[in-house]
Amino acid sequence: MSVIHKIISKNPLDISRLNNFVSTINGAIFQNRGEGVFYYWIDGKSTRGFEITLEDNFIEVRNMAVSNRQDYELTNKIVEEILSITNGIIIDEQEEQVTIFPIWDNDKITETEIRDCEIIYSLANHEGHVGIDGPVRTVHFGKRLCKVFKSLKGVDLKNSIFDLILKVNYKIPNYEPGNVLLASKSEDDVKRMKVLTNETDCIIDKYDYLLMFISKKQNPIMVTNEILNTMLPFNWTLVDEFTVVAPITTDNEWKKLLKNAQKHDLWESVINQ
Repeated sequence: MSVIHKIISKNPLDISRLNNFVSTINGAIFQNRGEGVFYYWIDGKSTRGFEITLEDNFIEVRNMAVSNRQDYELTNKIVEEILSITNGIIIDEQEEQVTIFPIWDNDKITETEIRDCEIIYSLANHEGHVGIDGPVRTVHFGKRLCKVFKSLKGVDLKNSIFDLILKVNYKIPNYEPGNVLLASKSEDDVKRMKVLTNETDCIIDKYDYLLMFISKKQNPIMVTNEILNTMLPFNWTLVDEFTVVAPITTDNEWKKLLKNAQKHDLWESVINQ
């Protein structure tokens, strides 16, 4: 669902000059992701941001699904600056030269925003889970949220989905993710496991399994996000399908969580698979 444009340049792109220009745009941030990939977004406002990739014979501009107006308007500004620096031309996905600017006009932005959100809703409802990588963290959509959004269409659905993406990325505490373990039986079967403790505030993302330790002498309790979300401590908050804001809770709440999780422990069944 990404939209890709290609810039064919006559002169080399001075990336330092481009990023100096980006620094003059209110709220704009850039990140060098290595291997010629640069990521741009508007802090606090972008749902997805966008990327440029410096290839041998062209510059790729990639706008991702469920981008919002701030992403597209930032793309317009940066693309125009790239064309100015390189004296280049831009090609669309039909391999045709773009001659009308901006490349994302108002009508195209509005249409794409609504279409993408409707597709994400349909995919989440059908597949059960869709993750959207935002500038700060991944936002998860699934069956539970689809029930919340069920009555919404068009602009209302788009606004609700964008509000959630912005909330998860910018409006929850920026706690650390905590300890994550990787376990594998083979290169094709790697499981991500999050260790939960009551020793630090954390953000719980979507993992294959969640581990809670009672003592060094006992196997850890193993549950899934779906199981955990049925027994959250009173001061933990589920903000999308799986993301949980999990500050340190009381000793009684933690003991209660461990007791409830033990009833659904998957350790033996998973380890013995």
